Amino acid sequence: MIRRALGLALCAVWAGPVCAAHPYLTDDTGTQGSGHWQLELMLEYQRNPRTADTADATVHQLRKATLLTPVLTYGLRDTLDVALGLNYMRQRSIDDGAVTHAAEGMSDSTLELKWRFYEQNGLSLGVKPGLVLPTGDETRRLGTGRVSWGVNFILTQELAPWTFLANVSHAKARYSLPADAEANRTHLWRASAGVGYLLRDDLRLVGEAGIRTNSAIDDPFLPGRNGHFAMLGLIYSPADNLDLDLGVRKRVNRAEFDTAILLGATFRW
Repeated sequence: MIRRALGLALCAVWAGPVCAAHPYLTDDTGTQGSGHWQLELMLEYQRNPRTADTADATVHQLRKATLLTPVLTYGLRDTLDVALGLNYMRQRSIDDGAVTHAAEGMSDSTLELKWRFYEQNGLSLGVKPGLVLPTGDETRRLGTGRVSWGVNFILTQELAPWTFLANVSHAKARYSLPADAEANRTHLWRASAGVGYLLRDDLRLVGEAGIRTNSAIDDPFLPGRNGHFAMLGLIYSPADNLDLDLGVRKRVNRAEFDTAILLGATFRW
């Protein structure tokens, strides 16, 4: 049962490689431009208090996970970016007041390309293939132990002051430990849509909703095949090369973590 917590605890890392404009999960088609850099510093805190009937008894469980993700992006061409993401994770499970799992350290990393292949009249389309690299310790449930891959298809529509986003992504998750492979799904999907509204020149209200595969096959504390989520947040841009963001993501059904608090800062040069 504990092993089955692996997928949702790591969903921010590899459930379809994405490095969307924080606090979105839904990516946009924007690129940095040839020779330009971007550094994103993202912090996510997940909390999931649940009660479930197990084989032995009714258990009250609290799962917590904190993920720090720096992502460095470079513009290879005006329409093509490469991005490297590192992940540091802290996770903890408490059953009926007793700590049943605790781990902290490097999690799996991401290497991605983003190509915007169409742009006209405010509508743009892009594709983002990526790899998830096994830099986390799978024996401590900080990674999968094998290279995984995924691809994200992206649509952006600009209708000032509105911005509309849509994604469909698929990931092939691979596991080195037989127990992980048995307890978690291999094919992971996500479909999501986002919207942004420019409140003023330096402040944008953002929101999104989506559905994604719950990688845990049979977890009584995260039941269901697909998780439904919604997010609301703000992006503040005090300068052209700096964004600060805050968001809250909430579950819509029980296959998602209850609450995620999202904080981020993005620097461009």
